[in-house]
Amino acid sequence: MGARPSSFAFTSAGALRVYNTSELLNLPSPTWLIDNLIPQGGLASLYGAPESTKSFMAIDLALCVATGLPWHGRAVEKGFCIYVAAEGGPGIGKRVKAWLQHHNLPASKANVGWVIETLAVSSGSGDIDTLMGRIEEIDQAPRLIVIDTLARCFEGDENQQEDMGEFIAGMGQLRHEYGAAILAVHHTNLSGDRERGNTALRGGTDTMLAIERDKTTKEITLSCTKQKDAEHFDPMTFELQPVPEHESCVLVSTEQAKLEKTKQILGILATSGPLSWDDWLSSTGAPKTTFHRHFAELKKSGEIIKENGLWRVKNENEFHDKKWHK
Repeated sequence: MGARPSSFAFTSAGALRVYNTSELLNLPSPTWLIDNLIPQGGLASLYGAPESTKSFMAIDLALCVATGLPWHGRAVEKGFCIYVAAEGGPGIGKRVKAWLQHHNLPASKANVGWVIETLAVSSGSGDIDTLMGRIEEIDQAPRLIVIDTLARCFEGDENQQEDMGEFIAGMGQLRHEYGAAILAVHHTNLSGDRERGNTALRGGTDTMLAIERDKTTKEITLSCTKQKDAEHFDPMTFELQPVPEHESCVLVSTEQAKLEKTKQILGILATSGPLSWDDWLSSTGAPKTTFHRHFAELKKSGEIIKENGLWRVKNENEFHDKKWHK
């Protein structure tokens, strides 16, 4: 058999195509649905203990993709999402309302299809066929499908490799059909050191995300425990911020929460000042240690000044560094 000219493809396009080395090296790099977090078309799992805010995190991820908002500083590819809320709709509805209010967005901007029933995610499942039929009615191909939770959408024994393999195959069927990333929300095992069930889930996914909530400080940490085609990102920390109007909360990054609280404390001084340190503390209603932390930040940044024993906000013309009043 004679050699093919170098300008020809090594083999034609189609199933089980064979690439030569040059073709392999010219294949496009992996792209991201959420930068360095969830790959386009990837299989991912977000796992954590009960009350670790798994669903808050999954809702936050889905709504950022659906609206195109950056996810805590990370670029997002905007697109339609399907969210399978298999544990029911009323509770998740309050969380979505809180998220939309926090971001000052109407419901019409959240391009998400919500499923509030359980479905069997497995190879050849009739439920998968029904879901795909529903998606055809919508006439939008999803970029992200969230399955919350794996346990509610699983048939068989999570500890059995064959049964877990069927679940992964069901996820793969959805990925193949739409090119969508699939995120399964899952629980940790009893010891809390890894995801529950057979390790076939870890072997079959591209991305594994672990979420933990400190029982004392309530700080939430998101860590990467598997990223097949990239380096693990550094752990990210969050906290829940109450949205009383909807009896719910939203996730905010620790850094953003700190910044918002500092601005709030500065705003009190701007409105009510000049104030003594004690009166300023009292007017914020914050714990003394918390107030002192923000006070120190404001003092270090040069935004406040002490005159005649009272603290006040600096006027704009008193700043040498104009960055504070851009």
